[in-house]
Parts: sequence; structure tokens; C-alpha cells
Amino acid sequence: MLKKLKTFISKPESLVILLSLGFTTIVSLVVGLGGLLITGKFVGFFLIAFGIQFVVFAIINTVLQRKDTIEGVKVLNEQLEALSKFTVRLSCAYCQTQNTTPIQLNQENRFKCESCNQVNSVRMQFFAAQITTPLEKITIQPTDESIDIKPN
Repeated sequence: MLKKLKTFISKPESLVILLSLGFTTIVSLVVGLGGLLITGKFVGFFLIAFGIQFVVFAIINTVLQRKDTIEGVKVLNEQLEALSKFTVRLSCAYCQTQNTTPIQLNQENRFKCESCNQVNSVRMQFFAAQITTPLEKITIQPTDESIDIKPN
């Protein structure tokens, strides 16, 4: 039994819960003692303070979690936007002058030539290609006229 209690307390989640309940109880005890000194009633003030703390901190925790979620989504969107931008050197379709142009993969891209001031459209093409394996050595066997190919 004592060993199970030690393993329960050693978990970080359990430790946080126990510390939180401990602080909540201490604050409620102080409020209860104040109520005992003023009106002579301890239990009512203790329970009210305990309940108010649970309600207030539940609201605060919900607000903070939503704020963290919104900030996390904002950071993720900023990262995705930064990853979608590239800078490439392209030749103008009109005068063939090289231009350094930012490219975003999530929208249509155009650039104005620095030399002739013509607006150019950027077209991208993606395709799959085969990967070849380099050959280490090719030997020809003269007896049966076949080629023996040994890959790397």
C-alpha cells in the first residue's frame, strides 16, 4: 500500500494535483479561520472559499488554454507561410534579363522585370524521375558472349 502511494506521488501529474489541492486547502483554511474570527462559522467560509477557487481557476485555466491554442495555430501558420516562400533567379520572358524573384507555392506568382518593367507570370512544373544506380564494373565473358553487370 505504501509502495503504491509512493509511485502515485512520484508521477509529475499526481504531484501537480496534490500541490494544487494543498495550496487551495491552505487558502480555504485561512479564509475559514477569518470567518471563524469574524462570525464564528468556519465550515461555511471554508467551503465557499474552496468552491470559489475551483470555479475561478477553472475559468482562468480555460481562457489560458484557448489563448495558447490560438497562439500555437498562429505560429504554425507563420511557419507554413515561411516554408512556402522561395527566392529564385528567373529570366524575363520579354528581354531575357535575370531577375531575383520570390516564389510562393500556395498562390499564383508574377514578377515585374527590373529592366523592361514587363509583368511576367511564373509557371512551375513538378514531375517524378527514375533514380539510376551507377555501375561499378562491367565485365565481358568471352566464352558465352554475355555481359556481367555488377551494381555498386
